[in-house]
Amino acid sequence: MVASQMRLQSQIITNQFHAVFFPGAVVVFLAAIQFTVISQTARADCPPDFNGDGVVDGGDLASLLSNWGGSGGDVTGDGTTDGSDLASLLGGWGVCPAPALEWLLVTTSNTTTTTAYDSAGLVAKTWVGATGGASVAYLRGDGSLVRPTVFVPGVYNGAARGGRIQVFNGAGTIINDLIVSNAEYCQHHDIRLMPNGNILCIVWEGHTQAEGTAMGRVNLTTPIWSESILEIQPTSYSTFNIVWRWNLWDHLVQDTSVAFPNYAVISSKPELVNINAGTVGAPMGVGDWIHMNSIDYNPSLDQIVVSSRTVNELWVIDHSTTTAQAATHVGGVRGRGGDLLYRWGKPLTYNRGTTADQQFFVVHSATWIDAGLPGAGNILSFCNGDRPGSANDYSTVMEIIPPRDSSGNYLIDPILPFGPIVPSWTYGSPNQIYGGATQCGAFRTLDNTTLITLTNTGRIFEVNSSGDVIWNRNNVANSIPRAPRYRQVNGLWVGP
Repeated sequence: MVASQMRLQSQIITNQFHAVFFPGAVVVFLAAIQFTVISQTARADCPPDFNGDGVVDGGDLASLLSNWGGSGGDVTGDGTTDGSDLASLLGGWGVCPAPALEWLLVTTSNTTTTTAYDSAGLVAKTWVGATGGASVAYLRGDGSLVRPTVFVPGVYNGAARGGRIQVFNGAGTIINDLIVSNAEYCQHHDIRLMPNGNILCIVWEGHTQAEGTAMGRVNLTTPIWSESILEIQPTSYSTFNIVWRWNLWDHLVQDTSVAFPNYAVISSKPELVNINAGTVGAPMGVGDWIHMNSIDYNPSLDQIVVSSRTVNELWVIDHSTTTAQAATHVGGVRGRGGDLLYRWGKPLTYNRGTTADQQFFVVHSATWIDAGLPGAGNILSFCNGDRPGSANDYSTVMEIIPPRDSSGNYLIDPILPFGPIVPSWTYGSPNQIYGGATQCGAFRTLDNTTLITLTNTGRIFEVNSSGDVIWNRNNVANSIPRAPRYRQVNGLWVGP
């Protein structure tokens, strides 16, 4: 019924448009608006309102028509101003709806606070945690906040260490204070909220020098910290159950000696991780190896994506397995157990391709593009661009379309690397942006724009699909890992 009413309203407005604007005046009218330029003050929740005056009217129509065929009047987010944008503008003719409540969440690693800023840039709410933020704080639909922070007594002391997750209810009171740190493991960097209320955590998993050497790591002189992913379920104020676990240690390969486990030709096992890839130790931490720094969950696929700073890759892992299956090479919806379903960024890590195929030069912020947005199921990431040498560093936000068949299986040639060869969309080029070699990131928004954080300067800004900067905020703090934006939709907070 609502859709029918919307279509009817659109048709009535279209008829009015033909009656008012076209009879005998179209040539003069178009000539008059030829040089109109789209304003950058358009409201995100009322895209056809190009001049930001709260009303979709003739001025906005003139702007759209003057940009016909280009990108300046793109309402739908497909990069071109055409009939679909005209239909959207006419469908929204009149006074814009009241703006939805929006918050930008800013968590700093050198303070105890997470702050929500409203659309006017004013402080809407502040949460005070125990210590500095380990990474991003996230909102649940009901307004409760989940914030990873530093557990000072923890035995793992590497870059962006965490170990403690604090949950605040909608009123701002701490309802869970979870220590995810012990002698075996320690949460670090990112977390992700699950639809079932659980929390996905990246954790360091410690192994001794002897254990690392026994798995085939050569020239190892220190302990080696592998990675695990825990799904935890809070059970009380300070307790939780581990309801699912994946260990990288179960999915290694090496080609140094048949005397060590998992000996194989590396290029024949792209689903496994070469234990001799990447560096161990400085500057990330004494035994830090893979250095995962982001995690995201796709409920439609029941899959996880993570990014690794050290090996310059993102990985996709099947979450549909049991913990027991995740330790093997079989089981789960994809039948692959806990092996990597997909990887991208530096094919030489699994001995395929050439140096020319490397896309990531330090990577952070691997996230899925959510259902309901253009490109749903694609992966967004932030290439810091810390290239060899000192004169060619620049950052790039990349969107890739993972190659999947009709059944959802990831495709790879018998001898070539995983595709795609190049991203489907990028933002960033030489001398445009550089966020430094640590942290930074990007989120796709509900408006199909991209919200980017540059950690080294504290800048947070938003670009549209054409790469135009449509919003900018310069923060005093320069220790912001990433900053997500949330909007209230039907009474629930919705964000990345």
